[in-house]
Amino acid sequence: MCAPNNLATVRVGFVVSKRISKHAVERNYVKRLLSEAIRPLLLDIPAGWDIVVSVKQTIIGIPLSALKQDLYMVLRRARLFASPSAEGSRS
Repeated sequence: MCAPNNLATVRVGFVVSKRISKHAVERNYVKRLLSEAIRPLLLDIPAGWDIVVSVKQTIIGIPLSALKQDLYMVLRRARLFASPSAEGSRS
């Protein structure tokens, strides 16, 4: 989910429910992985957006490279990248 904000930054939040794992340690690990996966993509998103990433059970066991690819595809589909040239550099 994405929504514009009136700030000069991009804010990102992650929703990892107890359905993903009953253990807080595992949920926090998933959040850290998501944070690392989205970090390089934030440079290409213009300021002024709030992004919320909600995950499904299938995220357990996915490698970081696959998460990066999936997040890139989702953000591209949401048309959040600053310019087509920045979008094309990741393909």
